Amino acid sequence: MSDPEQGSAEAVYVSAMVGEMMRRVLGDALVDLARTKGVSYLDIFMQHELARYQDLFRERPEDGPEATKMLRAWLVIEGRAALQDVVARASVEAGRD
Repeated sequence: MSDPEQGSAEAVYVSAMVGEMMRRVLGDALVDLARTKGVSYLDIFMQHELARYQDLFRERPEDGPEATKMLRAWLVIEGRAALQDVVARASVEAGRD
């Protein structure tokens, strides 16, 4: 099997499937964390992770200022919303037990 060509429909599908798989793995891990440490711990976890991810998007020598701004904006808007959604689901799941 060959690697899908970047930007192809197959590559987009594979990327989406991997993203969904990772979201589910993260959600399961957060449910376990909420069960063992308490639901309020998820807020601390989220703040820690968001701070850590911001560091991942620091400007690299080959990045232009536009790329760095775009990545940081994505993290603030999309990344935070996605992480909050996973944390909220984990809180509900942990609360059911």
